Amino acid sequence: MRIARLFGFTLLLSAPVAAHAQQSTGSRTQFEDSWYWGAKAGMSSFDPDGAGRVSASSFGAEWLITRRRAGLYLSVDQSFFDATAGVFDPSVQGSVRSVDVSDWRRYAAGLLAFPVTMGSLRPYLGVGLTINVLQKADPRGTFASTASQTSVFNAVEEQTSKISPTFTGGAQLQIGRAALFGQVSSMSTRNNFLISGASHTFVLEGGLRFNIASAIEQMK
Repeated sequence: MRIARLFGFTLLLSAPVAAHAQQSTGSRTQFEDSWYWGAKAGMSSFDPDGAGRVSASSFGAEWLITRRRAGLYLSVDQSFFDATAGVFDPSVQGSVRSVDVSDWRRYAAGLLAFPVTMGSLRPYLGVGLTINVLQKADPRGTFASTASQTSVFNAVEEQTSKISPTFTGGAQLQIGRAALFGQVSSMSTRNNFLISGASHTFVLEGGLRFNIASAIEQMK
């Protein structure tokens, strides 16, 4: 519930900006002061249990509101995978209870900076926050007592979601009203999260953004 309330608050803050962006639907092909909608696909690289990195395909959608050298960025995407993680359980050998985990949804918000323009190509850097939510997590095996079972399930529930600072680097190529882009993001996922075998998770993505409207109200 804490995660859901935080994401709802983020959307509430961005709603006035989005509504303002949709007030103008005139033709616009430039990058500045624009409202983009986009779709993306890629690969995420992470280590669920310390045994080594695995890769999983990901798909998502995003929204970008630009000014001259900066932009507000919102996105949602999901990686599809099946893996095994673990939580602390002193009642089993090795004190680690195996947990089957699958599918990872991410809700991201941040600011992008576009410091230079090279013709139609615009490199960018970004910083923001990502809400990470594992879609399924099931502890394996039987339990010696009800107390042990409750402790494990509480630990699993607490560690299926995490808020991580996220850093992004990429480039956007403008082609009329459309723009191709590629980017890589890095986020900390080690502490208090089931996917904790490596200090960081990396997400490599590419996709298409389309300029649907002006992001400022035009003077009449």
